[in-house]
Amino acid sequence: MNTQSWIHHFQTNAAVHDQILFEGQPCTLPEAVRVPVAHSLAIFQLGESGTGSRLRRYAREVAPLENFRGYQRAIDLFVCEEQAHSRLLGRLVGHLGGTLLQKQWTNSVFRRLRFLVNLEFAIQVLLTAELVAEVYYGTLYLRVEDKSVRNACRQILRDEMKHLEFQRQFLAERLATFSPIGRYLWNCQFRLIHALTTRVVAWDHRACLKALGMSRDSFVQRCHQAHERFQARLDGLTNELKCPIQSPQSVHGMPLQP
Repeated sequence: MNTQSWIHHFQTNAAVHDQILFEGQPCTLPEAVRVPVAHSLAIFQLGESGTGSRLRRYAREVAPLENFRGYQRAIDLFVCEEQAHSRLLGRLVGHLGGTLLQKQWTNSVFRRLRFLVNLEFAIQVLLTAELVAEVYYGTLYLRVEDKSVRNACRQILRDEMKHLEFQRQFLAERLATFSPIGRYLWNCQFRLIHALTTRVVAWDHRACLKALGMSRDSFVQRCHQAHERFQARLDGLTNELKCPIQSPQSVHGMPLQP
């Protein structure tokens, strides 16, 4: 895993979020849209506000490995970017006239789940959140007629695409060391976590989805499609790492004659 390139990316991207300018004019969205969207965004803002202390602790377990040299620094910067999202969303909730939350039940359950087992499990839960976020912010970007909302969602979407690639590269290296049955069980667990989480999120944000003209079933289906795309790319990279291309000097493990 090229951790140095990710460190460079996160450092370069660090100042972008606080520089995003919101429109000077007050929000003109109708109340039937503004209120549920503001509350929904407040829930996501709370989810982005963690310190990442446990994720950092798990990262220390793999940091000494040669192929993950620098991973702990990359995770530190990754967490800082998530916290920048929290600040950006906080400003956006304020723009919409909403109220920030101090506690929310699905967020509490989600955080507890993230740290039940090990780093791979924690990243499964984190990945689920980012795959859901891909669909959620994409929906807001396309369906909310407010420039400030669209500007913020566009930037967060760009970041989430990079976060998914960052996690994909890490997990591919880890999964390449698993046995076939270990990978199968990991994939089944990931699929189950994702399926359950997306349904909980769809229910928790049902008022927002309804205001945007999207059914819960449609949201869940789009999240499922996002998961399938990610899983296919992850499997492809993992297989590449498990079966590296042979050098031109050998065929079927036998050296070529000069």
